[in-house]
Amino acid sequence: MIVVRNDAGGPTGTGPDGLWPAERLLLTAIRVWGRLRVEGLCPHETVRAGLELVASQRSAALFIAFMDRYERACLKPLEVHRPCCPGYSADEQRLVLACGVGPVAGDVARRLLRPLVGEAAPLLAIGRSLNASLAADGLELPVRLADEPVEREMRVLH
Repeated sequence: MIVVRNDAGGPTGTGPDGLWPAERLLLTAIRVWGRLRVEGLCPHETVRAGLELVASQRSAALFIAFMDRYERACLKPLEVHRPCCPGYSADEQRLVLACGVGPVAGDVARRLLRPLVGEAAPLLAIGRSLNASLAADGLELPVRLADEPVEREMRVLH
């Protein structure tokens, strides 16, 4: 997988406003994954340790399976922002939103993933399991239904 890092300037912060804790957790894990890939490092152990600390071993394993599957099926480099960036790239949005909406609107989740992967069904199946695992850990993902992710002024409008 090739990762494109977006170094657009902006105020230092903890990420996009208005996200639920589970969304922030997934966003952070995606950004750490991407940063480590850019540095030529394997992200598995670092991401696993962080997710196990906040969620559970099960959720950590499912997230790693989710990203491994993404890497095997990706159609283009994954665009990620810096960990402290208040923005939320379209690719980051697509992955997080697909996990949240997948269990109730698989067709929307597939449309979200279509620009990222050739076959969305396997990634979506793992995303649904990740969603359920996070919920069991007390970190529910919201269902945010929208046709497409939208960026405006470095913030995401759902």
